[in-house]
Amino acid sequence: MEITSKLGLKSFLGVPIFYKNGELYGNLCCFDIDTYSFSEEDVELLQTMSSLLTYVIELEKEHTQVKTNYERLFHENDLILTSLSEGVFGIDLKGNITFCNPSTQKILNCSNVSLIGDTPFQSFLRHEIESSPFMDTLKDGETRTRKDQFFCRNEEELFPVEYTTKAIYEADQITGMVVTFKDITERKKSEEMMVKSEKLTLAGQLAAGIAHEIRNPLTAIKGFLQMIEAGYQKDSYIKIMASELARVEVIVSELLLLAKPQETEYVPQEMGPLLQDVISVLNTQAILKNIEITLSEHKDELLVNGDANQMKQVFINLIKNAIEALPSGGRICVKPFRKDSTIVILVQDNGVGIPEEKLEQLGQPFYSTKEDGTGLGLMVSFNIIQNHNGHVHVSSIQGEGTTFEVVFPSLESR
Repeated sequence: MEITSKLGLKSFLGVPIFYKNGELYGNLCCFDIDTYSFSEEDVELLQTMSSLLTYVIELEKEHTQVKTNYERLFHENDLILTSLSEGVFGIDLKGNITFCNPSTQKILNCSNVSLIGDTPFQSFLRHEIESSPFMDTLKDGETRTRKDQFFCRNEEELFPVEYTTKAIYEADQITGMVVTFKDITERKKSEEMMVKSEKLTLAGQLAAGIAHEIRNPLTAIKGFLQMIEAGYQKDSYIKIMASELARVEVIVSELLLLAKPQETEYVPQEMGPLLQDVISVLNTQAILKNIEITLSEHKDELLVNGDANQMKQVFINLIKNAIEALPSGGRICVKPFRKDSTIVILVQDNGVGIPEEKLEQLGQPFYSTKEDGTGLGLMVSFNIIQNHNGHVHVSSIQGEGTTFEVVFPSLESR
């Protein structure tokens, strides 16, 4: 070989070095300036060294690739964290902040102050105690999303946030958690504007309804007064006028209850006895109309935190509506029971039913399926249920009956 001549080499032995995929990497050479006869053992040794070098080269290649991938992923993650409008920060098992993105500092208005190494309770949670639920994910690993919470900025200003905590695992062990949060101040303002708008809309509906509902009996009273003034006087006129005035009084009373609810006293209520009291009040009226009201048996203690008078009013309204839906008699079943962490009360009748297109309008002011109804009774009832953190669902099949499903959180789950 030309290179051996130039270097004055008299002995030369070379073996190729390959990548794992068979591609040639180079050669491993052994040479001497003296004449030397290489043995088979020398060749085998050189081949062994070549194989070892192949392994080392592959390791270095993989290490370089891993390092490149890590740097790329780190850069991508950093870009993602930097571009997020939500705040993101990490917390270790000691409760110290390990990292945070720029949005965290921007939202908390602490761009010139490092949060790393501090606990949240030294900065934006200084208004909370260290045993607050904020750290629960570090204990049990459960992912949590909390709404209507508050963080602190500028040392004193509290602002509403929504945040999610998610555990970090290494080898199936919790090593920390990641918190993502966002400032929902603007959302809260929008919700308040929507509530105000809905109140104004409701006020308009009430005003129109009041004008319509009160004008009718007033028109009748005015007509009878004119007839009496003209000399036409009968006892029946007085009775009709009194009836119309009573209707006006009912409308005004229900409006006052809606506008100025009575003071409430929330205490534990056992729903079984409460429902039995309601049924006792209405049973005489039901019997006169050939209607049977039954209260199903229940073994569990059905405790709800609420105001007894308001809750009775809800079920008096619902059962009265059921009675009026049974002009030819029938059955009303009241079924209280526990479902998960809630107390459910079903009020079922086998009456005429309500058309599906009218179900969504139930609870609106001055909307009623009855000819002489105001709709205010259901509106007041739905409002009371909502104030007790409950909700109501109505289902109905025409010709078969209607079911009101009232759901309250059980006292144990609060």
